[in-house]
Amino acid sequence: MLVASLALLSPTLASADPQMSAALTTGLAFTDLRADNAPRYAYHLGGRFDVLLLRQGPRDMALGPYVDVATEAFDTFQAGGGLEWLVPAGATAFIFSGGGFGRTSRFGWQPGVEATIFWGSRSYNYHSTYGLGVGLFAQGRYGFGDGKQTDAIVGVQVDLAYFALPFVFLYEAVRH
Repeated sequence: MLVASLALLSPTLASADPQMSAALTTGLAFTDLRADNAPRYAYHLGGRFDVLLLRQGPRDMALGPYVDVATEAFDTFQAGGGLEWLVPAGATAFIFSGGGFGRTSRFGWQPGVEATIFWGSRSYNYHSTYGLGVGLFAQGRYGFGDGKQTDAIVGVQVDLAYFALPFVFLYEAVRH
């Protein structure tokens, strides 16, 4: 009994290595929702980089920072960042994130806030700090400037590593 108690109370090593990811986001943006002629439909294109911390395996929650850049119809540029929370849901995961951004458009630079829900695959890599991800997302953006930006975006998020795979395969085929 004493040995079992000591075993339970003894400290153990936990390895919670950071897991990084970079992705392309693409989809449909419903923009200018506070304008009189709303909504305006636009093509959304963006990029997202994040680091998940405190995760020891695929069934663990994680927290971490993210940064993103985006454009709607190539007439705006937005860059932002914030905090995200990964919640495992079986073989998939939800990632809830929120933060601030700066946007430039015909109204100049203006600040805003954003919130995103991602649902899809977010792997845990036991052998590296890079984890693959692919899934669907919905995002809301609210601007505080004269542009009165209010946007809703739905789309697909695809890990940049998937775009590199054909080149890796070609390199390996030529090399061998």
